[in-house]
Amino acid sequence: MFFALLACFGLTGITQASATTASGDFAAISPSAKIVDTRSALGVGTTLGAASTNTFQVLGQGGVPSSGVSAVSLDITVANATSSGSYLQMWPDGSTRPYPGSVINFSSSADASNSAIVEVGPDGKIDVYNSSGTADLMVNVNGYFTSDGGTTSPGGYVPVTQSRLVDTRDGTGAPQTQIAPGGTLNVQIDGVDGITDEASVYANITVPSPGSAGTLYAYATGGSAGQPVVDYKTVTTSQGAVIPVGAGGQITLKNGSSTQSVDVILDIYGYFTQASSGGGVFTAAQDRLLDTRTTTAVPADSGVTVTVAGNDGIPTSFGAAVLNLTTTGQQNSGYLRVWPTGQPMPSTTSVDNFQANTSTADLVIAQPGDQGAVSIYNASSGTIQLIVDLQGWFSVDGNDDSGTLTTLPPADPPEPDLTDAPTDPAAATSEPATPTDSPSGIAPNHVYCDPGGVYKPTSLGGRYIRAVGPLQSNYNGTSHNESTTFTAEATGAVGISLTGSLKVSLNELVSRQEATYGINLSASLTAKLGNSVTATIPPHKTVSAKYGVWRRRITGTSFYLYSNCTHSASSTVVSYTPYTVGWYTWQS
Repeated sequence: MFFALLACFGLTGITQASATTASGDFAAISPSAKIVDTRSALGVGTTLGAASTNTFQVLGQGGVPSSGVSAVSLDITVANATSSGSYLQMWPDGSTRPYPGSVINFSSSADASNSAIVEVGPDGKIDVYNSSGTADLMVNVNGYFTSDGGTTSPGGYVPVTQSRLVDTRDGTGAPQTQIAPGGTLNVQIDGVDGITDEASVYANITVPSPGSAGTLYAYATGGSAGQPVVDYKTVTTSQGAVIPVGAGGQITLKNGSSTQSVDVILDIYGYFTQASSGGGVFTAAQDRLLDTRTTTAVPADSGVTVTVAGNDGIPTSFGAAVLNLTTTGQQNSGYLRVWPTGQPMPSTTSVDNFQANTSTADLVIAQPGDQGAVSIYNASSGTIQLIVDLQGWFSVDGNDDSGTLTTLPPADPPEPDLTDAPTDPAAATSEPATPTDSPSGIAPNHVYCDPGGVYKPTSLGGRYIRAVGPLQSNYNGTSHNESTTFTAEATGAVGISLTGSLKVSLNELVSRQEATYGINLSASLTAKLGNSVTATIPPHKTVSAKYGVWRRRITGTSFYLYSNCTHSASSTVVSYTPYTVGWYTWQS
């Protein structure tokens, strides 16, 4: 069973948003640094009181610059709580508390931790509100977003098809053994699931059934451990984390316990690139998108659909949403799964592992699907109440092809690094030549594979336009708005451009991409002479326009499979695949 709840359905009088603020690109702080610890009067001089608000300084603290910062990535821990059920809110100092909205839920039963991305006030401070009881607060900062981000600087976010990278319980991606007390586990990130040129990775970390409470560190291999990223309880605990990538393209997981070994699960959702372009820019926004306590609880083994696009200025096409998921009122233990609406539900990844009658929260950076929506599944045998709070969103590669005017010109792919594939139908259906290398290994008895090329998409990237005809511009020298019409001056076909060694036909590449991501693609599209678009030019502004073929950047792997079930060396294939014909207009 699966039922849909739109973000605004049934929430009259509950949803209240603050104004969005454009943020920018991400810079990691490695190792992470503690900027608040009420136990030692660091940052905040006293234990948090009931229904009280405190303020702490962020700019200039723990490696955060003293200016040019719009938001920060935080790890939050609450300890010594006296309430049977409380929560914290955080927001930029100098603005109104965005009620409702929470960053962490906790009780007196155990320490609790979560991650959050929070906008910083004009004075460089953040406010924190504790709803009930008293509690100690610890805040670690692991990175910040600049206030002048764009498409030409490192630090943009790139979502990937979520996957389970490590599970020490069954030997997935690591030895099938627990991490010993004080022990470490190195995990390869670079080159996995299409991840490349990464500076940091976003993952959900789960410590399943540890037995007693403890801490887990996640940091750049070769660097310092810094502060813990997960304060796990005696039961299964999960938390989203931004982790810098270190030597050899690896991260290190360290068990902070001195007495017990633990299993660890690592699910990957995306990464922050260190390339000068190719990642989405962050915009902070606080809003409650869903609260089933006012509508209908989510049944056992069922899900909801939450529409993110259209809220808080988020366009129809965007890269990912930063969501805090809170489960409460649950009848049994379980977990959530989050994935792009319209795509198959993942069979392994999970977030927000919860216990019966205990409110928990977990941050996730979720890639949207159909209509800019995400799907959330209740993997438990009882009903749950689900709360979804928005903390911000990422653009798609810094571009917006929604048809509205922007202040930045569209970015084209680096054409010198690409090979244009043929656009004629015969070439599109023909198979590439068989590799000249020989099969390796010995096939098991009675095992046979159908030989042939294989292609697997691994990461859906941004949107780029290949112009057909010249760039067009018009300047408005008046003091009022003027209308202008641009008309296409050429006809031309645009096909797939790619890097890497592809072992299947272009048509096979397109069909695999369509099946994986649920979008309509083509081996070639034609932009035609005479097509036009009308735009409004503000006073003393210039509007420019490109007409051509929009393409999706998709990363995958390709190899040739031999009859003995071994295969040739894998090649990373980056393709720009046509999906629509249209215009891109922007103003300057």
